[in-house]
Amino acid sequence: MNHWKIAPALAAAGVALATLSAPAVASAETASAKTASVETVTAKAKHKKSAKCKTPRGKKINISWGDGNVTTTVYYNNHCKQTRGIKLQFVKQNGEIKNVCKNAKARKKDKLKYDNGMPNKVTILAGKCP
Repeated sequence: MNHWKIAPALAAAGVALATLSAPAVASAETASAKTASVETVTAKAKHKKSAKCKTPRGKKINISWGDGNVTTTVYYNNHCKQTRGIKLQFVKQNGEIKNVCKNAKARKKDKLKYDNGMPNKVTILAGKCP
């Protein structure tokens, strides 16, 4: 029996099988990757907000935050000459409403951490927190 004739035929058959099965595997991986990326984007939504300064004219305070499960971190860049309050409203599972306010220092870029997750409402106050 001549092994030189059988080996190329077996190799060609193996390549053909690999080619036929590869697209099915690749499409399954692509579909699951798309599903995973969609879930990741919706789970970690990022929000932004800004408000005009009293002085100097034309400047703003900019804030951003994400939907954290346990805590919420608000990042701010305050271009105003005044300290501004950032108030977050949280609704607990029992329906109780909790308002928490912290101050963003004038002309600073920093972050504020709140001990609750997923705020219901975020407000930039005209002045400091009461």
